[in-house]
Amino acid sequence: MRQITYPAHEQLLFGCGLTMVAGALDAYAYLEHGAVFAGLQTGNLLLLGVSLGHFQLSAVGRYLTALLAFVVGTLIVRGLQHFLEKSRISSQMVVLGYMLVLLLAVLLLNQLPSYLLVALLSLAAAAELQEFRQIKGRPFTPLMLTGTGRHTAASLYEGLRHRSRDARTQALDTGALFLSFVGGAMIVAALTAVMATYALLLPIGLLGALLTWLYQQTRRRKWKH
Repeated sequence: MRQITYPAHEQLLFGCGLTMVAGALDAYAYLEHGAVFAGLQTGNLLLLGVSLGHFQLSAVGRYLTALLAFVVGTLIVRGLQHFLEKSRISSQMVVLGYMLVLLLAVLLLNQLPSYLLVALLSLAAAAELQEFRQIKGRPFTPLMLTGTGRHTAASLYEGLRHRSRDARTQALDTGALFLSFVGGAMIVAALTAVMATYALLLPIGLLGALLTWLYQQTRRRKWKH
């Protein structure tokens, strides 16, 4: 059987790194910036509704800021994608670089009001979700974990019931992505206890590593061709 070679940004290891970044950003925003999520906008909508129901109007602004920044971030990256459509420049590397700049800004400008830092984090999360939407040719977004859990269970059942190797592989892949998200959140939670705002160095380091790896893989493919 012919081995399928996927683009570097669709490979499982790369996807696990991205998913770890997503988990780290959400945990960091939640723990360091007032129980708000950077990317999990369904969670922000839920917390917005709870705050309104409890008449905690002072918290409403945080969730609205994250929601609005996420929408704006999606529009920015969609514009970048359109601009780079006919360019030889890799949109994946541009978006990773853009995310890296945003996170460095959060780290260096940590004295800014929390709602502005949350907005920058949400811009970064939106960029990731807009650009990276496939793993091994299959649709995937780092924050659709309900769907990921369902897909993992369904694939595992098909793999065991019908002895489908492909289904078992899908179950293992989605399980690895699921664990990567949890791992990113877990490590940041541990780091915030001792490093506070500098726990953001974890997703910054991961993004730097992913950008370097993607650049090397892209150069290697160009050299082969």
